[in-house]
Parts: sequence; structure tokens; C-alpha cells
Amino acid sequence: MVAIRAAPAGGTPERFVALDSLRGIAALFIVFYHMGDFGWVSGWTPFRSGWMLVDFFFVLSGFVIAMSYGARLAHGYPRGSFLLIRFGRVFPLHLAVVAGFTLLEFIVFRPILHQAHPPMEWVRGAFLLDAFAVGAGNFYAPVSWAVGVEMVLYALAALLFGRGAVAIAVAAMLAVAAAWGLWNHISVVGFGSLLQRGLFDFAIGLLTWRIHQQFARREISATLLTVLEIGLIALLIWLLWIPGKDGRWVLLAAPLFAAMVLVFARDRGHVARLLHAAPFVWLGKLSFALFMVHLFWVILPNRFGPWIFDALGHADWIAPGLNKYGLLSMAPPPALATAISLALLAGALTTAWLAWRTIEEPARHWTKRLAPPAK
Repeated sequence: MVAIRAAPAGGTPERFVALDSLRGIAALFIVFYHMGDFGWVSGWTPFRSGWMLVDFFFVLSGFVIAMSYGARLAHGYPRGSFLLIRFGRVFPLHLAVVAGFTLLEFIVFRPILHQAHPPMEWVRGAFLLDAFAVGAGNFYAPVSWAVGVEMVLYALAALLFGRGAVAIAVAAMLAVAAAWGLWNHISVVGFGSLLQRGLFDFAIGLLTWRIHQQFARREISATLLTVLEIGLIALLIWLLWIPGKDGRWVLLAAPLFAAMVLVFARDRGHVARLLHAAPFVWLGKLSFALFMVHLFWVILPNRFGPWIFDALGHADWIAPGLNKYGLLSMAPPPALATAISLALLAGALTTAWLAWRTIEEPARHWTKRLAPPAK
């Protein structure tokens, strides 16, 4: 999702460039999190809590959807068109990922590795039903639970935006119920911790947009914004450094992410301006595609890396036991592990660029043609 500034009357929408770049950095955290404690880079302690950066996506999503569609839906923009546009924005790439893992299942995993994944797992993944599961984990759609949660959030936005006090009360009750579930570790099919995270984070994002609207015209110096940016980044690193976090910590992380969105949405501090650099902007463009495709570059090396090391005469670089998480089936020296992880990141970024160029971006243009004029 691209962060766009609400346009003045007759104006052209402007991107929140720093927020886009932050989303790309968040995607990198998630990539290294999924690699596991493998080498000097992905072993960096904050990366080991990279799962929390998905919550940044959800908070930012609430902010962007409220900004882009809140007033439009309230003033008659077709709710079905909104859902179709959002569906078309994320579902084509999701289907491509499912197709890729399905192909791997029948040409690699079953005939070569003698590993079969149940058909019901495919059904859950393809139809985004993992949004309602109690936990993540689907071979055919490893991270698409987040896409499923997003679709639930879009449906709620279409249902509730512009409906007045009743809608606000319903949204508040859902957010409170989600927070209660996360705090008490209550996760059941249909209302699991994954959906709870999305509901709570999205509500925080909606509130963040309202706060931004109230204070956007108040001038804050670039110096103060820079101090706030550095302080919030330091606070985030401190939070990610704390070991042993569980779902309860989302209740603390989401307000922190909201504060980051508010500060970096100003796009005027020195850190925000640094995020306008071309590499960060490029990473922001690829963030969704990188999130969706990177596990191809983790799961396959996990399975075949030990075979390669064994063939090279380095059975001592094979981790004992059957560890299917990240790259932890391998145990080469740290320097080599670091080189492998960075090479795999390069492969993931290349695949993400191809997916963005051939699937995500064409789908975005296609959905634009479906959109009626803004009211």
C-alpha cells in the first residue's frame, strides 16, 4: 500500500515518502526474522523480533485507508468499488505466491523431498482463511494470513466508514475485544491472535489519522522533528531488543508505531529526509512484494542447503536434527552464514522487483481503471 497525502481541492495527491520507506525497512526486518539467527546480520537481536513489524503494516494501513477513503466513503463513494480496488491491489500477487508454492509442491517437495502438505492447507491459503486461524503457518501461503486480515479490515472499513456514532462504537468494541484477547492469550478459530492484531492495529491507525488531521497544520521545527524521529527509532530498537515477547507486546508496539507514523508523516525531520534517498524509496515500492515472496528464498535453502554442504564435503556445516525454521537447517561459520543470508536477500529483492513489475504494478493500474471518480 502506497501512503498518499490527501490532496487539496483540485490538487494532486502527494506520497508520504518517509512512511513508504519505513514500510520497506519493516519488510527487511521481517525477511531477516524469517531467516532465523543465522550469521551476523539476521542474528542481530532486534531482527529476532521482526514479527512485530507486521503490526506496523496494519497501523499504517488504518492510517492510509482512513486518509484515502474515509471521507470519500462517507460522501457516497461506492463501497463495492472500494472493496474491488483493494482486493485487486493485493490478491493477484497472493495468487501468484500460492501458484508458485503449489508448483514447488509437485515438482520438488513430493517427488524429491518426499514431503507432502495437506490439500486443506492449500484451501486455507488460497482463500485467505488463515486470517481466522489461531496461528500462522501455511506452506502454500506462508504470509498471506496478513493479506486475509487486511481483507477483513477493508470489509469492515467499507461497512463502517461514514456510518456515524454506531460505526465508531462497533469499531471501538472490536478493538477492545481484540486487545482483551491478546492480553489474555485467548485465541480461537474465527477470532485468533492474527485477526486480533489486525483489528487492534488498524483501529490505532484510524485514530492516528484523526490525530494527524487535528494537528497537521501546527508547525513543528525540523530540529524538534529530528529529535522525535531519533527518539522513536531508539525506542523501537529498545522494544525489539527485549527478549521473550508475545502477543501482549502488540498492545505496546501499536501506539509506538502510531507515534512514528505521526512524526514521519511530517516528512520534514532530517531522518525523514534521509528516507527520501533513492534506495529507501525503491525499497518502499517493493515492500509488499518483498513481504509476499521472500520465503521462497528461505524455505528452499532450508531444505537443499544441507544437501549442498554434504556434497561439498562439509557435513559439519549441517545442523543436527530436522530444523525447518528459517535457515537453521545449516550451521556454517558465521562469516559464511552472513554471506549466504545477504545473497538470499539479494535474490528475494530481485524476485520482489519482478513481482512488483509484472504483477503488483499492473494490478494497481488495472484497479485504477475500475475506480469511479472521487466525490
